[in-house]
Amino acid sequence: MLKNFFIFILFFLFSSLIIAENKIKPLNVKKIADGVYVHYGKHENIYEGSNIGDIANLGFIIGDESIAVIDTGGSHQVGEALKLAIKKISKKPIKYVINTHVHQDHIFGNTAFISDETLIYGHFNLKKALQERGSQYIRQVSEAGDKVKGTRIIFPHIIIAETSPDQVKKLSNEITIDLGNRKLLLTSHATAHTYSDASVFDLKTKTFFVGDLVSDERAPTMDGLVKNWIKVLNEIEKVDFKIMVPGHGKIQKDNTALKKTRTYLQVLYDDVIDALKKDMPAEKVIKIAAQTEKDKWILFDRVNPGNVVRTFMRYEWEY
Repeated sequence: MLKNFFIFILFFLFSSLIIAENKIKPLNVKKIADGVYVHYGKHENIYEGSNIGDIANLGFIIGDESIAVIDTGGSHQVGEALKLAIKKISKKPIKYVINTHVHQDHIFGNTAFISDETLIYGHFNLKKALQERGSQYIRQVSEAGDKVKGTRIIFPHIIIAETSPDQVKKLSNEITIDLGNRKLLLTSHATAHTYSDASVFDLKTKTFFVGDLVSDERAPTMDGLVKNWIKVLNEIEKVDFKIMVPGHGKIQKDNTALKKTRTYLQVLYDDVIDALKKDMPAEKVIKIAAQTEKDKWILFDRVNPGNVVRTFMRYEWEY
């Protein structure tokens, strides 16, 4: 009898430890301006080791009446942890979720914010991009296992664009939402980092969330059109902001990270075009393109080869 009692106690303690380990804890967030908070993602590969999709910068902005979330993380678990962090700071309703682009580290936490009162906003190409990537993304989640259980794709409810009354003609790539004495300008950009890049500008504090259009520390991923990306960076460089929140890395008080991102992209483009003019094979170009930028970026060796291949394939028939 005593033996069975001790077995029960050990089982109870072991079960409690497992529950404690699996319990979702609030993300660490930092206040960067009045009513504006950011969580810094880790510079790791998504889902590798213990990572549950926490690699991107996520944010939220609190108005007098409601809250807007900018990107939700790479899994349901990260989204839940972000929501817990928000609830610790404010009990106001989360009425808006804004996804800055299609990549899974920014959108897969959407499931944590599903409710009748929350609307998800995204670039006018975001739904199409998610449909095209859906099977690939779900396969990655499946391979990651139970640590990201419950993660799935949630499509945006509202596109970031002003349309004609019949919703056929796009009149503008910008819309404004009001959190209560706090307006946010949402913009759908031309193809750049991806085909679905959007930004969020808080008019009250001039805080500028730019997603992966700008990266600091972590090497940029080229999933759109490199020349267009440079053009978009030239455009957003003109924005009068006080704080810029890149998709990865530290917040910025000036355009240092933007210029660093643009320099990498220009070097990447120039090196690939030069190699194409010399009729170099792709396997050689991968080894030499943008190598002068290597020491400036974390995960460069992981990211740069894919950037070179995509750029090479885009322009190889022009030279």
